[in-house]
Amino acid sequence: MTATTFIAFSDLAGDPLIDAVLRISAQPHDQASAVALAAALFACAAPVADTIAELVLGSRGPWAARAREGVDPDDPRRLRAADELDMLGRLAHASMSELLAPHGLGDATPRLSTGRSPRRPPAFQALRDALLATSDWGQLGDRLAEFYAHEGIGALATHQVLRFTQGALVGVSHPDPITTDDLIGSDHTRAPLAAALGAFVAGGPANDALLYGPPGTGKSAAVRALVGDHAHVGLRLIQVDRADAASITALFGLLEGGSPRCVVLLDDLVFDDGERTDRTLRAALDGDAALRPENVVVWATSNRLKLMRETRSEREDDIESALGRGEKAALATRFGVRVAFTELTQDRFIEMAHGWVTRLGGSITDELTPSAVRFARGGHGLTPRTARQFAVSWCAGTAPIAPVERA
Repeated sequence: MTATTFIAFSDLAGDPLIDAVLRISAQPHDQASAVALAAALFACAAPVADTIAELVLGSRGPWAARAREGVDPDDPRRLRAADELDMLGRLAHASMSELLAPHGLGDATPRLSTGRSPRRPPAFQALRDALLATSDWGQLGDRLAEFYAHEGIGALATHQVLRFTQGALVGVSHPDPITTDDLIGSDHTRAPLAAALGAFVAGGPANDALLYGPPGTGKSAAVRALVGDHAHVGLRLIQVDRADAASITALFGLLEGGSPRCVVLLDDLVFDDGERTDRTLRAALDGDAALRPENVVVWATSNRLKLMRETRSEREDDIESALGRGEKAALATRFGVRVAFTELTQDRFIEMAHGWVTRLGGSITDELTPSAVRFARGGHGLTPRTARQFAVSWCAGTAPIAPVERA
């Protein structure tokens, strides 16, 4: 079999590593083929079996796309897919050192230990382990088809945290592992979000959510942490930059399929463009002709409740501009859950600063409280972000030391 005979997994044809292993398997005495394989191995960040297994699990080829939609148990294409999987399994488990040693290139073989990938979906981890345990991948064909159906295809299947950029999903290889255990305070603020997300993960419906408040009050961290709490069941977090918000309908198309459950994060949302992207987003959230995927909920963060800036002319006191201002304020109403994140009281800020210093292993002295207040009043603000920044500075010995007031 050559790379050109891949049909079910045609997207893997031409992959440098797979192509190189195929070439040397067909021409074991060809020096040029050995050099090509050695070069491909130098580019690998993981052992060959791991690398090829991830390529298969992240396939976007004809078989993955078909399986995502669902296939009959007796569909004859399953046999073709199984044959190609057997070939890929043999390639993945072939001894690279034996292939390269006769050419004096045995030292090009990766000597990396196989371990569980950081923050990857549980279903991906389980099936990857099964592929690594045997070279007979064809016997896992039905399980792989079910994997595509339930976990998606491409980066959606292989990553827990993703970005949507320029119309494509891109996996985040090393996502922030934060959970709510890593946060200090504000539990009551996050409570309605936690309740809504818990119901959504359990398979129920959920309203979209808007988290708003001044910078540094913990909005984005709350989203990442709450989603992180459900990483063990495969909940995905997909971040969308403001510039890509107008393409959210296209994103929904990539995610539809019933599962996996996804939180789409629109971070730092505010519009001031002439193209009125807010209208596109309003329609996508509630009112578009296309059906919203049931496995998707949208959360947005913003420094303000009103998400569309007014022009100077719109602030004039007349009926038409008042109606325009009402229309532009309407985007916030598309979010059924709206949670305000506010600055802290001074006492709550001090409590949070002490908590962070303790967590980071710093010392609690009489100078800590006045120094924390001075740090906040010096332009940082009474926010959770400031409390953590102060704690880091304090533990590093770089925080400004305030004089202790004596009675």
